[in-house]
Amino acid sequence: MQSDSTKKSEIKITDKVKTSDKNNLKKDINQKTLLQKRVTEEKNIKHEWHSLDIEEYPTYLKEILNKSDWINQNTTINILNNDFENTFKSILHKKKIEFVNKGGNEIDFFFNPGYKKDFNDLLREYKNKKNQYFKDLSKKQKTNLARKKEIIEEIKKLIDKNQHDSNTYKNFKNLQDAFYNTGQVPRNENNNIWQTYKFHVERFYDLLHLNKELRDKDYSNNYQEKIKIIEKAEKLADLENIQMAIRELNNLHRLWKNELGPVSRDKREGLWERFQKATKHIHQKKNKYNKNIDSIRKKNYEEKIELIKEIKKISNDKENSHNKWQISIKKVEELKNKFFSIGRVPKEKNKDIWNSFRDATKIFNQKKNNFYKNLKKLEKNSIESKYKLINEVDNILMKEDWRNYAERIKEIQSEWKNTGRVSKKYSEKLWSEFKLKTNNFFEKFKNKNKSLNDNEIEIIREQKNFLKKLMSEKIPLTPKKYETFIYDKSIYWDKIRNDDIGNQEKLVLKFLSDKWNEISIPKNKLELKIYQTRLYFIKNNEKQINSEHNSLKKKIEDIRGELNQLENNLDFFSESSAKNPLLVEVNNKINELTTKKLLVESKLKLLKSMLNQSKKKDLDE
Repeated sequence: MQSDSTKKSEIKITDKVKTSDKNNLKKDINQKTLLQKRVTEEKNIKHEWHSLDIEEYPTYLKEILNKSDWINQNTTINILNNDFENTFKSILHKKKIEFVNKGGNEIDFFFNPGYKKDFNDLLREYKNKKNQYFKDLSKKQKTNLARKKEIIEEIKKLIDKNQHDSNTYKNFKNLQDAFYNTGQVPRNENNNIWQTYKFHVERFYDLLHLNKELRDKDYSNNYQEKIKIIEKAEKLADLENIQMAIRELNNLHRLWKNELGPVSRDKREGLWERFQKATKHIHQKKNKYNKNIDSIRKKNYEEKIELIKEIKKISNDKENSHNKWQISIKKVEELKNKFFSIGRVPKEKNKDIWNSFRDATKIFNQKKNNFYKNLKKLEKNSIESKYKLINEVDNILMKEDWRNYAERIKEIQSEWKNTGRVSKKYSEKLWSEFKLKTNNFFEKFKNKNKSLNDNEIEIIREQKNFLKKLMSEKIPLTPKKYETFIYDKSIYWDKIRNDDIGNQEKLVLKFLSDKWNEISIPKNKLELKIYQTRLYFIKNNEKQINSEHNSLKKKIEDIRGELNQLENNLDFFSESSAKNPLLVEVNNKINELTTKKLLVESKLKLLKSMLNQSKKKDLDE
C-alpha cells in the first residue's frame, strides 16, 4: 500500500508532466511551422543543371546519387526529373515535326536516345535504393525503440533500488547518454516513448533530492550547459540571415528540451526568462524582416541583375589561354555562389531572373566547353606532330646513310619547338623520348667521326672545299648555260661522293636550286628546273632513282583518284547552279589538281628521259 507522501509525489509528478505536455505541444507547433518554412525554402533549390545540355543530365543525376546525403536530395531529384521530362518532350516534339516534314509517317516515328535510357535507369536505381533505405530505416527504428524501452527499464530499476550513492548517479547519466545516442524510433511511437522516459527521469530526480550533494552537482552541470545555450541564442540576433537564425534557434530549443535536466528551483525561472528574451528578440527581427520583405526582395532582385551582368561581361571577354579561362571560371563560380546566397526576389520576377541567370551561365559554359574542346583538339594535333618527328628521327637512325641527315635532325629540333604545347601529362614523356633519340643520333655521329679512316677524312675535306669554291664562283645567268654548269658540277661530285660519310650534298643542292631564282625563266618551268638539278645529283644512285620513280607514280595515281571523285561530284549540280559557291570551289580544286598532275607527269617524263640516256650511254660503252 502506498504512503500519502508517495501519492503526493506522484500527483506532483503528474502535474509536472501535464505542464510539460503543454510546453511540448507549443514547441511542436513551432517546430512544424519551421519545418513548413524549410520545405518552402527547398523549393528555391539551386538549379545548377539548367546550364547543362540535356545529354549531361544523367551524369549530373549520377553525381547526386553518389553523394553521402543522397537520401536528402528527393526534392532536387524530383525537380531535375520534371525539367528533364519537359525539355525532352520539347525535343521529341521538334524531332517528330522534322520527321514528318521530311516525308515520314507519324506512326513510324521513333526517338529514344541513349541519354534518355541512362536517365531512366538512374531514376529506377534511385527508387530501388530509396525503398531499401526506408526498409532498413524502419527496421533500425524498431530496434532503437526496443533499446530505448530497455534503457527506461534500467532507469526504473535504479529508482527501485532507492540507493543515493555516486555510482547510482553515474549509471543514470550513462543511461541518459545511451538514450540520446540510440537514434530515431518510429514516428507514431516517438511521443509516447519520450513522455515515458521523461516521467521516469522526473522520478529519478525526485529520488535524487534525498541526496543533496548529487542533486547540486547535477543542477550545477545543467545550469552551465543552459547558460551556453542562452549565450548562443543571444548571438543569433546578430546574424543577417534571419532564416538561418530561426533554424539554429530551433535546434537550441530542442537541446534545452530534450538533452538537459533541471536546475535549482531558484534559478529555473531566471534562466527561462533570459532564454525567452533572446528568442523573442530573434522573432521580432523576423517580424521586421517580414514587414520589409517587399523592399528586401526588390533589393535582392537588383543585386542578382548586377551579378548576371558581370557573368555576361566575363562571357564576352575573348579569353585565349588556359590560365585566363581558369581565372574566369573561378570568378563565375564566385558570382554563382553569391547569386544563390542572396535571398528571394519578388514572385513576379522570379521566373525572369532565373531564366536570365540560367542563360548567362549556359552561354559562359558553352564558350568554356568550346575553348577546351578546341584546346584538346590542338593538343591532339601537337602530340601527333611530335610523334611524327620522333618517328622520323627513328627512321633516320635506321638508314644506311644516316650520317647525311645531320642537318635534317637540326631542322627537326627546330620544328619540335613549333609543334605547340601539350599538357604535363604527355610533355615530359614525349620530350624524354625525343631527346633520347636525337642525342643517340649525335652521339653516333660523334663516334663515327672518331672512327673515320684517312681516305674518308680526305673525302669530307674535298666535299667542304667543293662547296666553299662553288659558293664563290660566278654563276651563268642563262638557263642553258646554268644547266650545263650544274651538270658539270654533278659529274665532279660523283667523284668525291660517299653516301656513308659527309652531309654536304644537301647543302650543294640547296645552293644550286636557290640560284635558279636569279635566272630569267618562266615561273611554270622553275620547279621543273629545280627538280632536274636534283636528278643530276642522283643519276648514278639506282636505289634513289627507283624510290623517286615509285614516288612519282604513286602521286599521279592519288591525284587521278581525287580528280575522279571531284568530277563525279559535278553530276550533282544542275546547269542553273553555275554560281553556286560549292560548285566554284569544286571547279577550282579540279583545276588545281590538274595543274599539279601535269607537273608531276613532267617530272616523271624527265626522270624517264634521264634513265634512257643513262642506259644508252651504258650500251655505247
